[in-house]
Amino acid sequence: MNASIYQALVLNEWRLRSRRISSLVILLAVVAVSWLMVLDPRTGAAMMVVNKQRLAYDSQALSFGTMLLASMLFGLAGFYLARGRSQEDLRCGTAGVLASTPVANAQLLGARWLGAFGFLFSLGTVVMLTIWVLQLVRGEGPLQPLPYLQMLVLGLAPGLMLCASLAVLADAWAPLMGKRGDALYWVLWMLQFGFMPAFLGEGAARLSGWQVFDINGASPLLVGLGQLLDVRQVSVGGSPFDATLPVLTMPGGLWTRELVALRLGSMMLALLPLIPAVLAFHRYAPDRVKVRHVADRGRLARALQWLLGPLMRPFTAALGLLLRAGAHLPGLPGRCLADVGLVLLSQPLLALSMLGCAVAATFVPVQALPGVMAAALGAWGIAVADVSSRDLQSGTLALASAVPGGAAERGWRHALAAFGLGLLVSLPALLRWSSAGASWRAAACVAGLLCLSALAALLGQLTRGSRTFLALFLFGLYLSLQNTGLAALDLLGLSGAARPASVAGFAVAGLLAAAALVIPRRT
Repeated sequence: MNASIYQALVLNEWRLRSRRISSLVILLAVVAVSWLMVLDPRTGAAMMVVNKQRLAYDSQALSFGTMLLASMLFGLAGFYLARGRSQEDLRCGTAGVLASTPVANAQLLGARWLGAFGFLFSLGTVVMLTIWVLQLVRGEGPLQPLPYLQMLVLGLAPGLMLCASLAVLADAWAPLMGKRGDALYWVLWMLQFGFMPAFLGEGAARLSGWQVFDINGASPLLVGLGQLLDVRQVSVGGSPFDATLPVLTMPGGLWTRELVALRLGSMMLALLPLIPAVLAFHRYAPDRVKVRHVADRGRLARALQWLLGPLMRPFTAALGLLLRAGAHLPGLPGRCLADVGLVLLSQPLLALSMLGCAVAATFVPVQALPGVMAAALGAWGIAVADVSSRDLQSGTLALASAVPGGAAERGWRHALAAFGLGLLVSLPALLRWSSAGASWRAAACVAGLLCLSALAALLGQLTRGSRTFLALFLFGLYLSLQNTGLAALDLLGLSGAARPASVAGFAVAGLLAAAALVIPRRT
């Protein structure tokens, strides 16, 4: 293929991804989390702490800490940002054109990988530049670009390469094109934290060849930092420190030959998913792929529903009564009830999971409520992620806009329905927290549900899809389960760090997002 034509193909892939509103939303989220993690030392906590001593906010420490945290969020959101090209081609009618072009499968997928990786790397570069601004505003010491560039290329880039490769694989292999690919990647992303203790050992002091498989790089980077500072434990992300102890300065020399070799090896491993992608590429053959609608379910979901048939049949019949009740209930309450019924009926397995968790929250000990609520709200978030984009994806937007209330009501009504469903799922835990004296946990959960419900509807309208909200929600749910002690990260009251200011902040954010839903916009 002509080099100029191939370059145009790569640039087109980059432009198609960079022009999405979802890209801007994720970028702002990464920047916000990175800035939030650079705690003001006057609060008694710092971003990086070693043996109760904080590290000075110079270029070495800021580049290490912020890029390590950014790699976690990009490691999740990057996949959802990079994928979806095949579904767009099928929906827009360009699949047949691409299928008939003389471009080889490897060339086409290679261009898509280069465009996806270039797009993610450009987002990482923007994050790096914003951290430069942060150092100039709140940092200590002169700005040194080299440590940032090293962390960008060797610290962040391997994980971005893996995201691009898995996104190409998910779009090239028909069974992974829908929500199954999204769910499997979420499981893969979570598994890396399960293997982290094995990579780090008990305060591992030496690098291991096995750490080449930690492509996102948390374990080799932390071990490398421990070797550099001659310590076994390093806290990154926000920990208290002893202000009476002197401030440490992170020395240079992090990138030893051994650590560089591990990261280069991770880059090579990140390219391996491209091999099965080329071999399994569907090439838009009509007998292998089709436009998937919201109600389409894979074999696994159908198998689970068959196994649970004796339970699911009366359960779905009971859910059907919600639609009948919504038809007889006049006005806005009836339409909201119908929206809730539609969300539950279209995803009965998630609905059954929410019901099971709500029942469990009534009986488990109070100290076990955060874990049960995490499962319940996780199912709720996945269920309502496409609450406002469902009509567009299923081709029923005009029909939904023609019902009473019209298009003007549709957006905020979906947010109201999602909020109401979240309150029903959380009600047993809210009552038990309130009676146990943990009223701020209950208030934080209500404020978080309000904020997330409005954001699910707003982001669905703006991005015309569910993956942006889903990526941000799942990452936020993970952060809320960590004992960081930061009230701003306790979105749903699961870690117990919520404070009046954080609860008020999330409530105001939810109200502002709901107000934005009222503004008329072209669909």
